[in-house]
Amino acid sequence: MPFPVFVILLFLGALFWAREQDPFSRNWFTLKTPDHSSFKCVAVLPKPLRPRPVIIYAHGAGGTLMNDGNDVRQMAELGLAVVSLEYNQTNPASFGPQLEALLHYIARQKWADTNAIAWVGYSMGAIRTFDFALQHPEQQPRLLVQLAGAGLPEGQTNSRLPSLHCPLFLIHGAQDEAFPVGDTKRLASILQTNGQPVDLKIIAGMSHGMEPDRAVVFRAIGEYCLTHLAGKDAWQNYHSIAQWQAEAPPLWIFLLPAAAWCAGWCVWSCRRKSRSAEKVRLTRGEIALRCLAVLLATWALAESALHLVPPHFSVSDTTLSIARRFSVQAKQLNDFEYLAAQPIWQGEKLKTLLEHVELAGYNRELINWQLDDKMYRDYVLSPVITAHSGEQLNWRRPLWEEFYPRIRHESSPEAAAVIVARHLRERLTIAPSYPKQPRVDTMWRHQIVNQEDFEIIYTAALRSVGVPARLNAANRPELWNGKAWQPAPRPVLETWQDFDK
Repeated sequence: MPFPVFVILLFLGALFWAREQDPFSRNWFTLKTPDHSSFKCVAVLPKPLRPRPVIIYAHGAGGTLMNDGNDVRQMAELGLAVVSLEYNQTNPASFGPQLEALLHYIARQKWADTNAIAWVGYSMGAIRTFDFALQHPEQQPRLLVQLAGAGLPEGQTNSRLPSLHCPLFLIHGAQDEAFPVGDTKRLASILQTNGQPVDLKIIAGMSHGMEPDRAVVFRAIGEYCLTHLAGKDAWQNYHSIAQWQAEAPPLWIFLLPAAAWCAGWCVWSCRRKSRSAEKVRLTRGEIALRCLAVLLATWALAESALHLVPPHFSVSDTTLSIARRFSVQAKQLNDFEYLAAQPIWQGEKLKTLLEHVELAGYNRELINWQLDDKMYRDYVLSPVITAHSGEQLNWRRPLWEEFYPRIRHESSPEAAAVIVARHLRERLTIAPSYPKQPRVDTMWRHQIVNQEDFEIIYTAALRSVGVPARLNAANRPELWNGKAWQPAPRPVLETWQDFDK
């Protein structure tokens, strides 16, 4: 039967396309220790596969490989090979053989830069990796990261601390309810007194679980590891997952087999019918119906063309006239005229203007706070952020699609802005020395910006979800809370360099 075969070809084409779009290769494997006990691991490897700095991640109590996905991905997005292990959480003595087996496995892999390995442990994982490093000085990594670990309780000592020679990075939440922050400070102080390399970061207001800023913390840890393992110039070769997906083959290529099979079947079917069917003479009524069908189809195609073709042309009096008649809803006409009158559209596509009008107007109907027309048009609808010459304006749709679902239940612009700031930092790395980028959509696609560009895309992201925002005199975003302008909330960690403060 033709239809099932067509569906199968479509499914396989979509499956292979999705596989090509995936920027990661996931390698699930099982290792054995000398006592023949086995444990599972997963390596998340950025494409293309080549030698990369490696992070070994040990989760906390109750963690599993399946639950490690978000934490591991946040670090792997930065171009690091990240390996997570399912270690025995009930028997501390088994961790050493398991980690040794994993280190031996990684040493044989072509995708691993064995001279650039970091261990990242969270909670129980931090305790286990720290103890292993003290007991096996010869196997210590280039960098040891301890996240929400136990530290050193008051009154206790550890005679093996002098054996720690690798750089140590301690991260702890100020409101950690599992392990006192004072214990971690005590450990850092002793190591610093001994002249051992250690960085300490206490994150204000953060609990042991680090929610809701967990993803931000893990991205910043990945950034810290990358700069320490590959150097501060590693960002020059950074290739984001969005870039990988943009450069991957388009969907239509993978659907060609299904289209070719369908076309072949149609040709074969028509030839078969033409051979077997007798010539039938049409009546006048049938001829009239067919002519009417052709006229209606032509009309429908013309209407579709008027909606679909002009947006791909530059803004001009002609395209604006067509848009007024066919593309803009009556309730959005005033906003359309307001934007169209701005002297900012030279060389811009009509599609960009229409997207700002349609998405901003649609979003205004959805948000749970009210805006007067002037505030809405100047600081939500307007695509101009910096007013610099050459500023690119095509940024609203990708930001709206990414951020609106996350803030749709919020009842105030301040609450929405907190979520925007957090998620923006989850996706973007702020590298102070990174070159300036002229387009907001390019910043979003590259997922790496300098500080100035971060403030610009932050302002754009706020506007995309209906929060009135602008850059103040210090080029920092501020938002309108309904009564006055106030500074927009900041991410809990803006750059990995915050860890060094």
